[in-house]
Amino acid sequence: MIQFVVVYNFKNKLKKDGTALVQIRAYLEGKRKYFSTGIYLKPSQWNKKSHQVQNHPQSLQYNAEIRRQLDELEAYVLDWIKKHGSMTLEQLENYFKYDDVQSFTDFWRYELEQDTKLTKITKKKHKTALNYWGEFQKNVKFSELTYNLIDDFDTFLFGKGLHTNTVYTHHKQVKKYINQAIRRGLLEATKNPYLNFTPKTQPTERIVLSTEEVERLEVLTFERNEFYLELIRDMFLFSCYTGLRFSDTCAIRHKDIDQDKEGLLLNIVAKKTSKQLLLPLYKLHLRKPELLIQKHQIAGAKEERVFHQYSNQYFNRTLKELAVLAGITKPITSHVARHTFATHLAAKIPLHILKAILQHSKIETTMVYLHLSSKMVNDALDGVDW
Repeated sequence: MIQFVVVYNFKNKLKKDGTALVQIRAYLEGKRKYFSTGIYLKPSQWNKKSHQVQNHPQSLQYNAEIRRQLDELEAYVLDWIKKHGSMTLEQLENYFKYDDVQSFTDFWRYELEQDTKLTKITKKKHKTALNYWGEFQKNVKFSELTYNLIDDFDTFLFGKGLHTNTVYTHHKQVKKYINQAIRRGLLEATKNPYLNFTPKTQPTERIVLSTEEVERLEVLTFERNEFYLELIRDMFLFSCYTGLRFSDTCAIRHKDIDQDKEGLLLNIVAKKTSKQLLLPLYKLHLRKPELLIQKHQIAGAKEERVFHQYSNQYFNRTLKELAVLAGITKPITSHVARHTFATHLAAKIPLHILKAILQHSKIETTMVYLHLSSKMVNDALDGVDW
């Protein structure tokens, strides 16, 4: 059980005005953590024996405030242990971390602002969902998180004319922060409104390029002033050959390329999954991804990017130009390359291997490409003039 003691001037250092901080020390299994009471006193105003304020115009108020903070802390610890069985000093820190968070909306905003792990694009999606949430209802308290509230939010989003899958994505963000609040001990798991509410979703058509369409991109030639078109074409093809996400293709540096006895290896930590990915480039698509690396390789520039850091919007806009040049009528985006890789490979290697390459968390996600591969076979057979 965590033990509490009120201490004064723990660091034995006074401020310029001659005062020092009164803190509450939490002790558990040889470890200590110190939490501020917000009260500063001069040495003569603190009684070391009784651990109380003395000789101060507000002695009574300060002692009452310290007692209140201690009582609240002890009650918080007892309540936590009752629910979870035990408590660590790190879990106790959450009491102070979220002490000024009065609502779920405030909690969501605080967590989003403090999160340094989210990519710029993902953070933007979370902010969009938060903006819709704030427009729906300015400030939602934890006690107001009910099935009816979430159902009303769903109606609100559809009233904005949003697509079913866009509404689903916004619900996904709300669920994320509700689950985070539960893990922080700010909301009971049994009060999660999504236990009884399931957002709707619709299957989306995945655009996949045929082998012939990929070849049309490969044979494109460019003038010297069209170097940007060639670079984006090469990045797109590299993703078609490797299945890398756009963010990972942009981030590849020369130091991420290793030389094996047989050829080049790509050794990266994927941005989305934070998992290591080791790909033998010489074993993919008749060494085509290896040739692209060699084409853009710069000797001695280990920290330099192999390709370039484009925005997804600019990249997709340029892909439309390339599609016109290659006579491709399908709407191409950066993600089409990943779909193309996965669909063509789904019929050639075991599904669990494809899942590992794509770094999917669920086999069901990978199985979609097996179905797409079968569809491509059927579509191709339909076009045969027997």
